[in-house]
Amino acid sequence: MAGWERLKAFITKKITGIFSFLIYSSIYLSLAGAAMVYISCVLQHIKCSLSLLAIMFLATFSVYNINRKTDEKEDAINYSDRYSFTSRYWRVLSTSAILAYILAIALALCYGVKTTLISAIPLICGILYSIAWLPKKFKYRRLKEIPFVKNLVVAFAWALTPALLPVYSVSFSMNAMTLIIIIFFFTLVFINSVVFDMRDTEGDTSSGVKTIPVIIGLPKTIKSLSGLNIFSGIIILPLSLSYLSMKLTYILVTGMIYANFYILFSNKKKMTNLLCDAVADGQFILFGSLLYIAE
Repeated sequence: MAGWERLKAFITKKITGIFSFLIYSSIYLSLAGAAMVYISCVLQHIKCSLSLLAIMFLATFSVYNINRKTDEKEDAINYSDRYSFTSRYWRVLSTSAILAYILAIALALCYGVKTTLISAIPLICGILYSIAWLPKKFKYRRLKEIPFVKNLVVAFAWALTPALLPVYSVSFSMNAMTLIIIIFFFTLVFINSVVFDMRDTEGDTSSGVKTIPVIIGLPKTIKSLSGLNIFSGIIILPLSLSYLSMKLTYILVTGMIYANFYILFSNKKKMTNLLCDAVADGQFILFGSLLYIAE
């Protein structure tokens, strides 16, 4: 019996270690980015290709690993395990991040200038988000320090890119379905960014970063995010019925319900940072899997 318990502990430790690696290296998040492109292709009835998935995967991997360096001060407090990992493997991660974006741009060039520009959105927004480029006389030096604006920038970058990549890769024009997807992605990514801020309040407060949860408090933040989720659902679902089958519309409804679940439970003590990352970032992997099964 004791041997079985040791074996279970060993297996659990190994699985946790692998999962931690996927989360802290941003590979898991990159898979979520690729899943967003797949979702966008399916909902817009555009053939998905491995190169499109790779562009989003590589861009996500690159931007988030570079961003980890600019977030070190906050991560040391809020995400000590992730901070230890990224500090230890920074050279490998930084080199991989640079090479990843070069490869992403090279793949995008195969589709043309418009696709290349779309694929550059995360990088441009990431630079504007993290670098101190605002005038010294201004109260804030980086966009990430400006309440609400930081969340808008993140949502803007990670909604437009996966929604538009498939469109311009095949020279299609934006239509109503593209707009629905942008709203859907924008809402969920915005919610994710604020949910992470909810768990970062200690580090953000100590470093002087004014986030939405720091300003209005956690209870009001939860209510506001739930309200936003419901409001976007009221807009998206009636529109989607005109362009999607009931089966695909049900999946969108599932997405809204799922989002409300982690809004309500992400601040619970049982929701560790690792689990919160897995639940929030994994939503698009789940939706993509459901769409693949539904097709």
